[in-house]
Amino acid sequence: MCHGAAFSIGIVLNRRAGFATLAAMDPWADLSSDLTAFGAQLREIRHDIHRHPELGFEETRTQAKVRAWLTERGYSPTTCAETGLVADLHPERHGAGPTIALRADLDCLPMQEHTELPYRSTHDGRAHKCGHDGHTTILMGVADLLARARDAIPLNVRLLFQPAEEGVRGGGAKVMVAEGALAGVSEVYGLHNWPGYTKGHVRVIAGPTMAQVKNFSIELVGVGGHASQPQSCRDPVIAGAHLVTALQTVVSRGLGYEGGAVVSVTVFEAGEKVNIIPERARLQGTIRSFSAETTARVLERMRELVSGTGAAFGVDATLELDAGYPVLINDADCVEVVRRVAERLVGEQRVSDAGLPMAGSEDFAYFAQRVPAAYFFLGAGREGEQTPGCHHPDFDFDDDLLPLGIEMFLGIVRDRVAALT
Repeated sequence: MCHGAAFSIGIVLNRRAGFATLAAMDPWADLSSDLTAFGAQLREIRHDIHRHPELGFEETRTQAKVRAWLTERGYSPTTCAETGLVADLHPERHGAGPTIALRADLDCLPMQEHTELPYRSTHDGRAHKCGHDGHTTILMGVADLLARARDAIPLNVRLLFQPAEEGVRGGGAKVMVAEGALAGVSEVYGLHNWPGYTKGHVRVIAGPTMAQVKNFSIELVGVGGHASQPQSCRDPVIAGAHLVTALQTVVSRGLGYEGGAVVSVTVFEAGEKVNIIPERARLQGTIRSFSAETTARVLERMRELVSGTGAAFGVDATLELDAGYPVLINDADCVEVVRRVAERLVGEQRVSDAGLPMAGSEDFAYFAQRVPAAYFFLGAGREGEQTPGCHHPDFDFDDDLLPLGIEMFLGIVRDRVAALT
């Protein structure tokens, strides 16, 4: 088929086999009509990545595995953000026409594997408890199928294999953007499995989708002493306890009915001995919101409370902030692309924006700041059971999502090709 001509590809889930059957019309007729065998290969890849998890900016083994896969299929992947990769389907067309980008994350979490899976992590303190092993495998599968139909696709597709989504050194997406990974890209798409949504459903929303994050640390310094003589002390534990309670009013009383933020204290450290009032206490936590204005109001109230509590209890109180990821904002037109594709694949009734936006954060937001973008979720919650969520020690990516993720990304490519004709 010549450039500019339409092509059509339909993918139907083979429910009994648990993977996918590809029903393709020319020019993809040479693709296998049954992806069950290919699916088994992808599952093996996912399990291998799961078995060998790597933290952010340390994904050297995973990077090598993906690089070899891409090279064998005619790509020329380049290193980006130390342990990431960028690969173009049509590098010769860079700058000469539209380029859309598809992104997957590579890194694991600093957690212990608690499952008894045959492919459980072989590394203490490291495990794929967010499903990035599945996301990486999905994009590897997409890379394979795009390569088979390369001559039929009249636009460039850039594959972004991103390191360090889990917050190491500010996130890998920010580094990839700074190193030019989006140069010439007109749209970018990303996905995430989500056990909180029903399996087989797709969730997407235009506008704010995931929260801006700021982490905070509050240091309280008083006067320590013997626990039997509290009148001679300035107790930072009492000040900290009051502050934990007071911070719960930041949203409920500081923002009113509109809400739009979450403030969580997650660390309270103080003391070592049962009979000593300590000199210092430390609180840490996170602030999540969906607009700069809301964040500013939350910080204003927090500063007031920290200062006031310190004065009330006679302790020195300081607030330090560490900026996390910005708000992830989905482009409305890109969201419509995702909706069209998802409705064809899973049906209109299984596509919605229910449960969105969510207060989690994602460094895909840096991509979305630069070019129009859509980030969407594949439901993974199994009906009739409490499916362990992302970051839970018993979590494992559901292999049944591999074909749906591949179908979604391929469908997006198909949709954007159709827009050119």
